[in-house]
Amino acid sequence: MSSPPPNSPPPGVPEQQPQWPTPPGAAAPRESRGVSFFVAVFLGILLLVSAGLNVLLLLLSVGSIATGLEGSANYDEVHVAGARDSGKRVLQVGIRGAIAEGANPLLGAAGGTVTQVKRALKYALDQNVDGLLLYIDSPGGGVTDSDRIYTMLRRFRADHPGIPVAALYGDMAASGGYYIAVAAEHIISRRTSISGSIGVIMSSWNFAEMAKKYGVEQIAIKSARTPYKDMLSPTRALSEGERSMLTSIVDELYDQFVSVVMSGRSMDRAAVERVANGGIYTAQQSLASGLVDEIGDYQTALAWFKKRLGGEVAIVEQRRRAGLGDLLLGMRGGSAPTSAVESLLGSSTGPRFLYFWQGGR
Repeated sequence: MSSPPPNSPPPGVPEQQPQWPTPPGAAAPRESRGVSFFVAVFLGILLLVSAGLNVLLLLLSVGSIATGLEGSANYDEVHVAGARDSGKRVLQVGIRGAIAEGANPLLGAAGGTVTQVKRALKYALDQNVDGLLLYIDSPGGGVTDSDRIYTMLRRFRADHPGIPVAALYGDMAASGGYYIAVAAEHIISRRTSISGSIGVIMSSWNFAEMAKKYGVEQIAIKSARTPYKDMLSPTRALSEGERSMLTSIVDELYDQFVSVVMSGRSMDRAAVERVANGGIYTAQQSLASGLVDEIGDYQTALAWFKKRLGGEVAIVEQRRRAGLGDLLLGMRGGSAPTSAVESLLGSSTGPRFLYFWQGGR
Protein backbone atom coordinates (compact mmCIF):
# COMPACT_ATOMS: atom_id res chain seq x y z
CA MET A 1 0.00 0.00 0.00
CA SER A 2 1.45 3.28 -1.11
CA SER A 3 1.87 6.13 1.39
CA PRO A 4 0.03 9.51 0.83
CA PRO A 5 1.99 12.24 -0.87
CA PRO A 6 3.76 14.76 1.36
CA ASN A 7 1.67 17.73 2.75
CA SER A 8 -1.64 15.95 1.98
CA PRO A 9 -4.51 16.31 4.51
CA PRO A 10 -5.34 13.45 6.88
CA PRO A 11 -7.85 10.86 5.70
CA GLY A 12 -11.49 12.14 5.83
CA VAL A 13 -10.56 15.86 5.64
CA PRO A 14 -11.39 17.49 2.28
CA GLU A 15 -8.48 18.86 0.43
CA GLN A 16 -8.33 22.71 0.44
CA GLN A 17 -7.91 24.50 -2.83
CA PRO A 18 -4.95 26.85 -3.02
CA GLN A 19 -5.70 30.60 -2.74
CA TRP A 20 -4.18 32.38 -5.68
CA PRO A 21 -3.72 36.16 -5.68
CA THR A 22 -6.20 38.17 -7.77
CA PRO A 23 -4.59 39.14 -11.07
CA PRO A 24 -4.17 42.86 -11.73
CA GLY A 25 -7.31 44.43 -13.24
CA ALA A 26 -9.57 41.56 -12.14
CA ALA A 27 -12.71 42.27 -10.01
CA ALA A 28 -12.45 41.62 -6.27
CA PRO A 29 -14.62 38.85 -4.81
CA ARG A 30 -18.21 39.93 -3.94
CA GLU A 31 -19.14 40.50 -0.30
CA SER A 32 -21.53 38.10 1.22
CA ARG A 33 -25.15 38.85 0.33
CA GLY A 34 -26.07 38.18 3.98
CA VAL A 35 -23.89 41.03 5.23
CA SER A 36 -25.33 43.40 2.63
CA PHE A 37 -28.87 42.43 3.72
CA PHE A 38 -28.23 43.25 7.37
CA VAL A 39 -26.60 46.57 6.47
CA ALA A 40 -29.68 47.46 4.42
CA VAL A 41 -31.99 46.52 7.30
CA PHE A 42 -29.96 48.64 9.74
CA LEU A 43 -30.06 51.65 7.44
CA GLY A 44 -33.79 51.16 6.98
CA ILE A 45 -34.34 51.19 10.74
CA LEU A 46 -32.31 54.40 11.05
CA LEU A 47 -34.44 55.97 8.32
CA LEU A 48 -37.66 54.99 10.10
CA VAL A 49 -36.40 56.37 13.43
CA SER A 50 -35.41 59.64 11.73
CA ALA A 51 -38.82 59.91 10.07
CA GLY A 52 -40.55 59.24 13.41
CA LEU A 53 -38.57 62.01 15.11
CA ASN A 54 -39.46 64.42 12.35
CA VAL A 55 -43.14 63.59 12.76
CA LEU A 56 -42.84 64.13 16.54
CA LEU A 57 -41.19 67.51 16.00
CA LEU A 58 -43.97 68.44 13.58
CA LEU A 59 -46.61 67.51 16.16
CA LEU A 60 -44.79 69.55 18.79
CA SER A 61 -44.68 72.52 16.43
CA VAL A 62 -48.43 72.27 15.82
CA GLY A 63 -49.02 71.92 19.56
CA SER A 64 -46.78 74.88 20.29
CA ILE A 65 -48.72 77.06 17.86
CA ALA A 66 -51.99 76.07 19.53
CA THR A 67 -50.51 76.73 22.96
CA GLY A 68 -48.82 79.92 21.87
CA LEU A 69 -52.15 81.35 20.77
CA GLU A 70 -53.27 80.95 24.39
CA GLY A 71 -56.93 80.68 23.53
CA SER A 72 -59.36 80.34 26.40
CA ALA A 73 -60.26 76.87 25.12
CA ASN A 74 -56.92 75.64 26.48
CA TYR A 75 -57.89 76.59 30.03
CA ASP A 76 -60.32 75.64 32.72
CA GLU A 77 -61.61 77.97 35.42
CA VAL A 78 -61.57 76.21 38.77
CA HIS A 79 -63.13 77.27 42.06
CA VAL A 80 -60.67 78.13 44.86
CA ALA A 81 -62.72 79.70 47.67
CA GLY A 82 -65.96 81.52 48.42
CA ALA A 83 -69.53 81.07 47.24
CA ARG A 84 -69.65 78.93 44.10
CA ASP A 85 -72.91 80.50 42.89
CA SER A 86 -71.71 84.05 43.46
CA GLY A 87 -72.15 86.45 40.59
CA LYS A 88 -68.86 88.20 41.39
CA ARG A 89 -65.59 86.48 40.55
CA VAL A 90 -62.08 87.27 41.77
CA LEU A 91 -59.30 85.79 39.64
CA GLN A 92 -56.39 84.33 41.57
CA VAL A 93 -53.04 85.04 39.88
CA GLY A 94 -50.43 82.60 41.14
CA ILE A 95 -46.83 83.80 41.52
CA ARG A 96 -45.06 80.70 42.75
CA GLY A 97 -41.41 79.75 42.91
CA ALA A 98 -38.47 81.69 41.51
CA ILE A 99 -39.47 84.68 39.41
CA ALA A 100 -37.88 84.05 36.02
CA GLU A 101 -38.68 83.48 32.38
CA GLY A 102 -37.29 79.94 32.48
CA ALA A 103 -39.71 77.51 30.83
CA ASN A 104 -40.34 77.38 27.09
CA PRO A 105 -43.97 78.09 26.14
CA LEU A 106 -43.34 76.74 22.63
CA LEU A 107 -43.23 73.24 24.08
CA GLY A 108 -46.58 73.72 25.72
CA ALA A 109 -45.08 74.39 29.14
CA ALA A 110 -46.55 77.11 31.30
CA GLY A 111 -43.95 79.68 30.36
CA GLY A 112 -42.03 81.92 32.74
CA THR A 113 -43.50 83.99 35.54
CA VAL A 114 -43.83 87.16 33.44
CA THR A 115 -45.67 85.24 30.71
CA GLN A 116 -48.02 83.64 33.23
CA VAL A 117 -48.98 86.98 34.80
CA LYS A 118 -49.44 88.64 31.41
CA ARG A 119 -51.70 85.76 30.35
CA ALA A 120 -53.72 86.00 33.57
CA LEU A 121 -54.31 89.74 33.18
CA LYS A 122 -55.54 89.22 29.63
CA TYR A 123 -57.85 86.45 30.85
CA ALA A 124 -59.18 88.76 33.59
CA LEU A 125 -60.24 91.32 31.01
CA ASP A 126 -61.55 88.80 28.49
CA GLN A 127 -63.68 87.08 31.14
CA ASN A 128 -64.82 90.27 32.89
CA VAL A 129 -63.70 89.28 36.38
CA ASP A 130 -64.48 91.64 39.25
CA GLY A 131 -61.18 91.50 41.15
CA LEU A 132 -57.63 90.12 41.27
CA LEU A 133 -55.97 88.20 44.08
CA LEU A 134 -52.21 87.80 43.78
CA TYR A 135 -51.28 84.54 45.48
CA ILE A 136 -47.56 84.96 46.18
CA ASP A 137 -45.35 82.12 47.35
CA SER A 138 -41.92 83.12 46.10
CA PRO A 139 -38.38 83.86 47.34
CA GLY A 140 -38.02 86.43 44.56
CA GLY A 141 -35.99 86.31 41.38
CA GLY A 142 -34.53 88.45 38.63
CA VAL A 143 -34.54 92.21 39.09
CA THR A 144 -35.98 92.90 35.64
CA ASP A 145 -38.55 90.09 35.76
CA SER A 146 -39.82 91.29 39.15
CA ASP A 147 -40.04 94.87 37.93
CA ARG A 148 -41.85 93.86 34.73
CA ILE A 149 -44.58 92.13 36.74
CA TYR A 150 -44.82 95.02 39.20
CA THR A 151 -45.15 97.49 36.32
CA MET A 152 -47.83 95.39 34.58
CA LEU A 153 -49.89 95.24 37.76
CA ARG A 154 -49.58 98.96 38.49
CA ARG A 155 -50.60 99.74 34.91
CA PHE A 156 -53.52 97.33 35.20
CA ARG A 157 -54.74 99.10 38.34
CA ALA A 158 -54.37 102.51 36.69
CA ASP A 159 -56.25 101.44 33.55
CA HIS A 160 -58.98 99.52 35.42
CA PRO A 161 -59.60 101.29 38.74
CA GLY A 162 -62.88 99.44 39.20
CA ILE A 163 -61.08 96.08 39.59
CA PRO A 164 -59.62 95.84 43.12
CA VAL A 165 -56.29 94.02 43.55
CA ALA A 166 -55.16 92.31 46.76
CA ALA A 167 -52.25 90.01 47.62
CA LEU A 168 -52.22 86.89 49.81
CA TYR A 169 -49.02 85.18 50.90
CA GLY A 170 -48.21 81.48 50.86
CA ASP A 171 -45.08 80.37 52.71
CA MET A 172 -43.16 83.48 51.71
CA ALA A 173 -43.16 86.70 49.75
CA ALA A 174 -39.51 87.58 49.96
CA SER A 175 -37.42 90.06 47.98
CA GLY A 176 -38.83 90.07 44.41
CA GLY A 177 -41.95 88.37 45.75
CA TYR A 178 -42.51 91.32 48.07
CA TYR A 179 -41.56 93.76 45.29
CA ILE A 180 -44.55 92.41 43.33
CA ALA A 181 -46.82 92.36 46.39
CA VAL A 182 -46.60 96.13 46.89
CA ALA A 183 -48.32 96.57 43.50
CA ALA A 184 -51.53 95.47 45.27
CA GLU A 185 -53.70 97.89 47.20
CA HIS A 186 -54.11 95.46 50.11
CA ILE A 187 -51.66 92.81 51.40
CA ILE A 188 -52.64 89.84 53.58
CA SER A 189 -50.00 87.66 55.20
CA ARG A 190 -50.70 84.25 56.62
CA ARG A 191 -49.64 84.05 60.25
CA THR A 192 -46.83 81.65 59.31
CA SER A 193 -45.59 83.53 56.21
CA ILE A 194 -42.13 85.03 55.83
CA SER A 195 -41.72 88.38 54.12
CA GLY A 196 -39.15 91.10 53.55
CA SER A 197 -35.61 90.44 52.30
CA ILE A 198 -35.70 93.90 50.72
CA GLY A 199 -32.43 94.34 48.88
CA VAL A 200 -30.32 93.30 45.91
CA ILE A 201 -27.70 90.61 45.52
CA MET A 202 -25.33 89.47 42.82
CA SER A 203 -23.05 86.54 43.55
CA SER A 204 -20.24 84.88 41.64
CA TRP A 205 -17.84 82.03 42.36
CA ASN A 206 -14.09 82.66 42.37
CA PHE A 207 -11.52 79.88 41.99
CA ALA A 208 -8.41 82.04 41.66
CA GLU A 209 -6.49 80.43 44.54
CA MET A 210 -7.44 76.92 43.45
CA ALA A 211 -6.49 77.69 39.84
CA LYS A 212 -3.13 79.02 40.99
CA LYS A 213 -2.51 75.94 43.11
CA TYR A 214 -3.18 73.52 40.25
CA GLY A 215 -1.64 75.61 37.50
CA VAL A 216 -4.90 76.43 35.75
CA GLU A 217 -4.95 79.68 33.79
CA GLN A 218 -7.74 81.35 31.85
CA ILE A 219 -6.56 83.30 28.83
CA ALA A 220 -8.71 86.35 28.06
CA ILE A 221 -7.96 88.51 25.04
CA LYS A 222 -9.41 91.98 25.46
CA SER A 223 -8.73 95.49 24.26
CA ALA A 224 -6.73 97.84 26.44
CA ARG A 225 -9.74 100.15 26.20
CA THR A 226 -12.08 97.57 27.78
CA PRO A 227 -10.31 96.58 31.02
CA TYR A 228 -13.57 95.45 32.63
CA LYS A 229 -14.52 93.03 29.85
CA ASP A 230 -13.63 89.90 31.89
CA MET A 231 -14.98 91.29 35.14
CA LEU A 232 -16.06 88.53 37.54
CA SER A 233 -13.79 85.99 35.88
CA PRO A 234 -13.64 83.02 38.27
CA THR A 235 -9.89 82.64 37.81
CA ARG A 236 -8.73 86.06 39.00
CA ALA A 237 -9.45 88.38 41.89
CA LEU A 238 -11.89 91.25 41.54
CA SER A 239 -10.16 94.63 41.25
CA GLU A 240 -11.18 97.57 43.40
CA GLY A 241 -12.43 99.41 40.32
CA GLU A 242 -14.62 96.46 39.36
CA ARG A 243 -15.97 96.10 42.87
CA SER A 244 -16.82 99.80 42.99
CA MET A 245 -18.62 99.58 39.64
CA LEU A 246 -20.74 96.60 40.68
CA THR A 247 -21.53 98.11 44.07
CA SER A 248 -22.80 101.28 42.43
CA ILE A 249 -25.20 99.22 40.31
CA VAL A 250 -26.42 97.26 43.33
CA ASP A 251 -26.95 100.51 45.26
CA GLU A 252 -29.00 101.99 42.42
CA LEU A 253 -31.19 98.89 42.21
CA TYR A 254 -31.58 98.96 46.00
CA ASP A 255 -32.82 102.57 45.79
CA GLN A 256 -35.31 101.47 43.14
CA PHE A 257 -36.63 98.76 45.50
CA VAL A 258 -36.96 101.26 48.35
CA SER A 259 -38.83 103.71 46.09
CA VAL A 260 -41.27 100.98 45.02
CA VAL A 261 -42.04 100.11 48.65
CA MET A 262 -42.42 103.78 49.57
CA SER A 263 -44.94 104.28 46.77
CA GLY A 264 -46.87 101.05 47.26
CA ARG A 265 -47.06 101.20 51.05
CA SER A 266 -47.27 104.99 51.51
CA MET A 267 -44.23 104.93 53.79
CA ASP A 268 -41.46 107.50 54.10
CA ARG A 269 -37.90 106.58 53.19
CA ALA A 270 -36.68 106.35 56.78
CA ALA A 271 -39.45 103.88 57.68
CA VAL A 272 -38.65 101.69 54.67
CA GLU A 273 -34.89 101.76 55.23
CA ARG A 274 -35.37 100.55 58.80
CA VAL A 275 -36.59 97.23 57.40
CA ALA A 276 -34.81 97.29 54.03
CA ASN A 277 -31.67 95.60 55.30
CA GLY A 278 -32.07 92.23 53.59
CA GLY A 279 -33.64 90.70 56.69
CA ILE A 280 -36.75 88.53 56.73
CA TYR A 281 -39.76 89.08 58.98
CA THR A 282 -42.64 87.14 60.49
CA ALA A 283 -46.24 88.10 59.86
CA GLN A 284 -46.47 90.02 63.15
CA GLN A 285 -43.21 91.86 62.48
CA SER A 286 -44.35 92.72 58.94
CA LEU A 287 -47.66 94.04 60.26
CA ALA A 288 -45.97 96.15 62.92
CA SER A 289 -43.57 97.71 60.40
CA GLY A 290 -46.28 98.46 57.84
CA LEU A 291 -45.17 95.95 55.22
CA VAL A 292 -48.60 94.23 55.22
CA ASP A 293 -52.17 95.28 56.05
CA GLU A 294 -53.62 92.17 57.68
CA ILE A 295 -52.83 88.71 58.94
CA GLY A 296 -55.26 86.10 57.66
CA ASP A 297 -56.10 83.63 54.92
CA TYR A 298 -58.60 83.12 52.10
CA GLN A 299 -61.50 84.03 54.36
CA THR A 300 -59.81 87.33 55.14
CA ALA A 301 -59.35 87.97 51.43
CA LEU A 302 -62.99 87.11 50.73
CA ALA A 303 -64.15 89.53 53.43
CA TRP A 304 -62.01 92.32 51.96
CA PHE A 305 -63.32 91.75 48.41
CA LYS A 306 -66.91 91.48 49.69
CA LYS A 307 -66.54 94.91 51.27
CA ARG A 308 -64.92 96.40 48.17
CA LEU A 309 -67.34 94.84 45.67
CA GLY A 310 -70.49 95.01 47.74
CA GLY A 311 -71.52 91.35 47.75
CA GLU A 312 -70.50 87.73 47.99
CA VAL A 313 -67.57 86.71 45.81
CA ALA A 314 -65.92 83.54 44.59
CA ILE A 315 -62.16 83.19 44.07
CA VAL A 316 -61.36 81.28 40.89
CA GLU A 317 -58.16 80.37 39.10
CA GLN A 318 -57.30 79.89 35.45
CA ARG A 319 -55.56 76.54 34.97
CA ARG A 320 -54.14 75.39 31.69
CA ARG A 321 -54.77 71.89 30.47
CA ALA A 322 -51.69 69.69 30.23
CA GLY A 323 -50.02 69.66 26.82
CA LEU A 324 -47.21 67.94 24.98
CA GLY A 325 -44.64 70.19 26.64
CA ASP A 326 -45.79 69.10 30.08
CA LEU A 327 -45.46 65.46 29.01
CA LEU A 328 -41.91 66.08 27.82
CA LEU A 329 -41.03 67.87 31.05
CA GLY A 330 -42.32 64.86 32.96
CA MET A 331 -40.41 62.44 30.75
CA ARG A 332 -37.14 64.23 31.35
CA GLY A 333 -37.83 64.46 35.08
CA GLY A 334 -38.02 68.25 35.11
CA SER A 335 -40.57 70.83 36.10
CA ALA A 336 -41.18 74.47 35.37
CA PRO A 337 -40.25 75.70 38.87
CA THR A 338 -37.02 73.71 38.80
CA SER A 339 -36.19 75.03 35.35
CA ALA A 340 -36.83 78.55 36.59
CA VAL A 341 -34.44 78.18 39.51
CA GLU A 342 -31.82 76.65 37.22
CA SER A 343 -32.26 79.50 34.76
CA LEU A 344 -32.08 82.06 37.56
CA LEU A 345 -29.05 80.72 39.41
CA GLY A 346 -27.32 78.55 36.81
CA SER A 347 -23.77 79.48 35.86
CA SER A 348 -24.63 79.19 32.16
CA THR A 349 -26.43 82.53 32.29
CA GLY A 350 -23.62 84.26 34.15
CA PRO A 351 -23.96 86.39 37.28
CA ARG A 352 -27.24 88.31 37.56
CA PHE A 353 -28.60 91.08 39.73
CA LEU A 354 -31.38 89.57 41.83
CA TYR A 355 -34.19 90.56 44.13
CA PHE A 356 -33.86 87.13 45.68
CA TRP A 357 -33.67 85.55 49.14
CA GLN A 358 -31.19 82.72 48.68
CA GLY A 359 -32.38 81.01 51.84
CA GLY A 360 -35.76 80.48 50.23
CA ARG A 361 -34.77 78.37 47.23
